[in-house]
Amino acid sequence: MNVVGNKERLKKMNDYLIDNIETLTSLEVFEDSIGESTLKRIEDETDGKNYFIYETGGFSRSPNKNELRQVVLLRFYSERRDDLDEISLDIIDELEGSLYEFQYSNKNSIQLGKEDKYVDEIEFFFLRKLMRNGC
Repeated sequence: MNVVGNKERLKKMNDYLIDNIETLTSLEVFEDSIGESTLKRIEDETDGKNYFIYETGGFSRSPNKNELRQVVLLRFYSERRDDLDEISLDIIDELEGSLYEFQYSNKNSIQLGKEDKYVDEIEFFFLRKLMRNGC
């Protein structure tokens, strides 16, 4: 696969992640960060901070020398939900397959300011693979 083919595959993988998570959860997925005005709109629409952000890491060699690996971090921010374990399983099942390989997840609570108010954060770590140039 050539460089152009890999770039197209990356776009396809990103679109797959966004489309499937938005369809599954009815929540928005953003790349890298979210703006303050968008966050305010989401809080109004979802009665809290309920959204996803995905980030991609650098590339590393695969044991298969014809492939490159890339870590993809999907963060789920959730406020006022009690189904986090269930939705976590749904997310893993939705993305696991030919494009993404689930690695592990972490669950945290983030305190909002000095208030006794928290937002849950779940980090999902996935791997995706690309063919190296000339292979």
